[in-house]
Amino acid sequence: MKPPPGRRGAAINTDNKFLRNSYDAHEWLVDEPSDLQATRTRFLEEHARQLVNEVKSPDVGMLWSANPYQGCEHGCTYCYARNTHEYWGLSAGVDFEQTIIVKKNAPDLLRRFLDKPGWDGTPISLSGNTDCYQPAEQKFRITRKLLEICMAYRQPVSII
Repeated sequence: MKPPPGRRGAAINTDNKFLRNSYDAHEWLVDEPSDLQATRTRFLEEHARQLVNEVKSPDVGMLWSANPYQGCEHGCTYCYARNTHEYWGLSAGVDFEQTIIVKKNAPDLLRRFLDKPGWDGTPISLSGNTDCYQPAEQKFRITRKLLEICMAYRQPVSII
């Protein structure tokens, strides 16, 4: 199914399996365009508790990951990260593309993590679950700050 003009990859907001109730606005039932047709991205700032996460899945190929954003403005329909938006009470459909969660405190969290006694410098992969160079990066520059910190700490880092 091809998305309507001006939209990204998803044509609808899918049901969130974590929510008890769901509401589906069918655009053919209203006279004016629904919120689902809006292409403006909204940014939600999250005060994250941690940034660097241990990856325990043996088939992924990384041991640690860090995601400065959740959701992605690119809106690729095949993206494996879409389902993570449901943990926020959002949809893996249009919400994933138009509601970007921004971890503004990510640089401080990375510094705090790298300062932990006993941290061995194992490589950290940026964006194991979202694109760290999506259009939001131009506005927030969090990925750049994370890379500057990694360079100052001589921390090995990779980017997906």
